Amino acid sequence: MHPGTRGRRGWARRAAVLALVGLGCRAGTCGRAASGPGPLSGEERRALPGTIAFISERAGQKDIWLVKPSGEETQLTKSPEEDDFPAAPTPDGKALLAIATRMVNGFHLEQLRVQPLDGGAPVPLHAPRARARNPSWSPDGRWLVAESDARSFSDLVRLEPKADTEERPLTQVKEGCFEPAVSPDGTEVAFVCSREGDPEIYVMKADGTDERRITVFHKEDREPRWSPDGKWLSFISNREGRERYYVVRPDGTALRAVSGEATTLDERELAWSPDSTQVAFVERLPEAKSRLWVARVEGGAPVALTDGQSRDDAPAWSPDGKHLVFVAERQGDVDLWLMRADGSGQTRLTTAKGADWLPRWFVPR
Repeated sequence: MHPGTRGRRGWARRAAVLALVGLGCRAGTCGRAASGPGPLSGEERRALPGTIAFISERAGQKDIWLVKPSGEETQLTKSPEEDDFPAAPTPDGKALLAIATRMVNGFHLEQLRVQPLDGGAPVPLHAPRARARNPSWSPDGRWLVAESDARSFSDLVRLEPKADTEERPLTQVKEGCFEPAVSPDGTEVAFVCSREGDPEIYVMKADGTDERRITVFHKEDREPRWSPDGKWLSFISNREGRERYYVVRPDGTALRAVSGEATTLDERELAWSPDSTQVAFVERLPEAKSRLWVARVEGGAPVALTDGQSRDDAPAWSPDGKHLVFVAERQGDVDLWLMRADGSGQTRLTTAKGADWLPRWFVPR
C-alpha cells in the first residue's frame, strides 16, 4: 500500500490507505450501547501489556507516537518535512521499522528506516526512492523482505536492517510483485504477483526459490497475511463482486470466506489474533461509517463488536489477545480507542486535536 496516499486530510482518505472470541453482541446491539457498565477502569488499562505505536497529525505532518494503554504518550519521530509511518516493531522489541516519505522536486520518495524506541537516530536502510514499502520481518529480526523499485517497477527484495545494506532480489517480474509476508517460521514468503494479468497469491521459499501459486481466479486476490501459527493464509478478494476476506491453507486447500453470511458490503483491515483462532476486520457501511467484527477461524457466526453508527476502523490486537485497539471518529476527531475482545468497555485512548490512526500494539524490550 502506498504510504504517500495516507497524507490527505480527512478520515475518508486515511481509511482508503488502511490500504495497512465467540463472545460479543449481535449486529445492531453492540458498540457504545453494549459496552457494559462503562469505559475500562484505570486499573484494567494499567494492567494491559505493551505499548501502541501510531500516526498522529496533531503537529500538521504525520509523526510516529507511542502510547501506553493507560494513556501516557511519547513522541518518537518529528520530521516537519517528512511523513513517518509505523510499519512493524523489530522482533526483539527494541526498535520500530518506519517508512519515511517526502516530496522532492515534485517526486514522491520513500525510505525504510529502523527507529530505536529510545529516541536514538534512525538507521536508513537505503537511499530514498519511489517505492520502498510493505516490509515484513523474519522471525529472528536478521533480515526483512520489502517492495522495491531499485531494479524494476516493483519487485521483492531481501535485505538486512543495516545502513545502506545490500538488497537481494527475490522476484523479477515486469508486471510487478507486491505485499510480501514472511511466514512465522521464516522459511517462506507469501506475496502478490500480477504476472498472469491479475493479482494472485503466491508462496516461495525465503531465498526466492520453489515458487507456487495459491489462488487461481480471474479477479484480484491481495493482502496475504499468515496466521501467527503459520497454518493459514488470509487474503482479500473481489471474486464475489465486493472486497471480502478469505482464509486458505498454505498448500491452497480449505479455501473459504471468513465472514460467512454475516456481512454484505466491502471488508478491509483484517488482523489475526495472537493465538491464530480469530480475526478482526472492518465492514464498510453507507454514509462513510463502518463496523468492527470478530470471526473464529474454525467457523461459526462472526460477532459484531461495534454498532455501525460511527466510523470504526483499523483493529489491532493486544499482545495477549484479550483487548483491541481501533481507530474511531466519534467525538469530533479521529482517535484511538480501546475495548475488550468481546466489544465491551469501549474507551477513548487519545484525545489530542488532530487525527491519530494506524495503531501497532506490541511489547517493547
